[in-house]
Parts: sequence; structure tokens; C-alpha cells
Amino acid sequence: MSWALAGFSAVPADAGIVFAADSAVPRPVQAFAWRVIETRCNYQAYERGQRWFWAYDARASHVDAGIVYSINILSEVTWRKTEPPALIELTVVDDGQLRLTALKSSFVVCAL
Repeated sequence: MSWALAGFSAVPADAGIVFAADSAVPRPVQAFAWRVIETRCNYQAYERGQRWFWAYDARASHVDAGIVYSINILSEVTWRKTEPPALIELTVVDDGQLRLTALKSSFVVCAL
């Protein structure tokens, strides 16, 4: 199974979201994205612990005001393949401080 995670960064177990090792999204933004899921999405703590969160598409765009990070996350319960995966889309702007500017989820309610 280790081949399945080849190319992904080694992250602490409590990091929350798995990003590709060569991701354009720096660690502070990755941690911010996880805090967004923890605090703004209606997952219960035990439910977050059972789900796997994978940033399958993470991009950085430079704009006049700073850097915009568009992060698309796939979330699934690994042991229960009968449930469809959840999709979470979030946008973070770094203009000297990190700000959440967009948040959408297909499974649970997430509030911007």
C-alpha cells in the first residue's frame, strides 16, 4: 500500500489533509485549510477522525494583492467504500495574513 502514497508529503498524523510532496501550497496554508475544515464544516470530531482528507488539486496564483490558493479536497471513509466521497473546495488568500474567501462542500454544511 505504500506505493499508493508515493509523491505525497510526510505529514504528522494530526495534520489533517494530505498534500502532494511538490504542492504549491506551503505548510502554514495547509494547516489553515485544516483549521477551516475543523471549525467551519459540520463534521463531528469522531467523524473527522474516521475520514481521509486528500488535496487532489491544489494551485497557487499570484495576484496584485498576494497569492490565491485554490484547494480541492476529496474526503472519504476509508473502511466504508459504499459511501461516495465528499468534495470540499476552498480558496485562501495570503495578502500578509491568511483569509478564507470561498468554501463549498458536497457532503456536510460548511459556512464561509
